[in-house]
Amino acid sequence: MNSLHFEVIKEDYPADKFSRLFQQNWPAYQAWYLDEGEAKRPTYLDCIQALKQHMPELYPLYKDILKLLDCDDLQARFLSLYCPPPFYSGCSQLIVKNNQPALIRNYDFPPILCEGTILHSKWLGKSVIAMADCIWGALDGMNESGLAVSIAYGGRLVEGPGFGITIVMRYVLETCSNVEEAIATFRRIPVHLDYNIALLDSSGQHATVFIAPDRKICVTRATTSTNHQGTSEDEKSLFLADSMIRLDALNALVSPAAPIEQNPVLRFLYPPLYRPHHEYNSGTLYTAAYYPREGKINYLWPHTSLNLSFSDSSETKLHIHYE
Repeated sequence: MNSLHFEVIKEDYPADKFSRLFQQNWPAYQAWYLDEGEAKRPTYLDCIQALKQHMPELYPLYKDILKLLDCDDLQARFLSLYCPPPFYSGCSQLIVKNNQPALIRNYDFPPILCEGTILHSKWLGKSVIAMADCIWGALDGMNESGLAVSIAYGGRLVEGPGFGITIVMRYVLETCSNVEEAIATFRRIPVHLDYNIALLDSSGQHATVFIAPDRKICVTRATTSTNHQGTSEDEKSLFLADSMIRLDALNALVSPAAPIEQNPVLRFLYPPLYRPHHEYNSGTLYTAAYYPREGKINYLWPHTSLNLSFSDSSETKLHIHYE
């Protein structure tokens, strides 16, 4: 049986708790970072030049982190997340536009490759609650301005020079206040794989953005997305064969024929949106529901849940078993 520990950690600026997270996770990340050989990774100079050019606000924080952790060359290159090895995940995303707008997502990935850290921080002046990845990146999250974001892998097996998406997500949460600002940021920062980004802010503005290393971003008003961009007849095959099935299920949730009393969050806890671990290598690790107007976040699993807000995010731990 697969299992994963989730932990809520509060630390305004990287210090002892952040250092503990790095020491705890570095061995696994080192193995991943070197999986294709060290020569495949960019030099330290390439990394800092890219970070300073594309995300200059993060650079002083990055330098503070390197000093805190006493990083060597390899660790510094890893933390830049510039041109990292590829990493593929599942995921289903839904933007609900009603009297309580919400961004709901399932994150599908092997448990052994997920940190399970929900980090409540205030690194650049904004309070941010995010599911961490690569120590200081973000898989999904929301800031105190009411901007919620999440990612799903885009499905094409295409790579290019650019950043790992989770550090770009962190940058957006740290520096943007609404959907318009987030879109402008995604337009200018290169990424190394293609991704589908769901965006929702406290004013109710939303977008689903398709980004890729080999073509311009596509900004849409779609409220549903899974793991493909366009049709399955595109030049690259879909990475996850059930992507279309899950998209159909999401579209059914927002169709005019959907029951008014239906709670869409609960549908994420059942197939086909929920991917059982005994059937898939990348099963569903958690469901996240972000409510930008209320500043509230719900993390859900089939048998338990965790409710957070910017005024109430006490540190806690959960142990989740996956069947």
